Amino acid sequence: MEVGIGMALWVKGIILLTCLEGYVSSSPIHKNDTMKEVISQLHSLNTNPKQLSCNSSMVWQVNFRKEKPCAALEVLNNITNCPKIEPLKRNMQFLLGNSSSNENCLEVQDTKIQLSRFLKDLYNFLLKNNRDGILKPSLGNFTKE
Repeated sequence: MEVGIGMALWVKGIILLTCLEGYVSSSPIHKNDTMKEVISQLHSLNTNPKQLSCNSSMVWQVNFRKEKPCAALEVLNNITNCPKIEPLKRNMQFLLGNSSSNENCLEVQDTKIQLSRFLKDLYNFLLKNNRDGILKPSLGNFTKE
């Protein structure tokens, strides 16, 4: 009898942990670590621009004060043949979640700039809005769960 009750409690515990896994894995702590990684990657790309073979590629300019943050991911996704950008893309996709995959975020497409300038603008925007290492509401979709 005691074995049956113990086993039932054990199974309930496993089910509970499995259900809570989704909440734990999408916690702000993981998002903050990813944000720090994105900022670190951007810093590295801006500090040593020669490591990017596609540095002079032309991309759409993003006005980070007016556009949604997912516009940055949209611009990055349009860059091809640039393997150094792939880790940055993956981290940005994690921050934004799956909700932005079908969304057209880049509203204004009138000016193209070099990729190096875009990366610098994105770095400055994220750094300014994330100085204390905590995701802020002003980052809009970056905080989307």
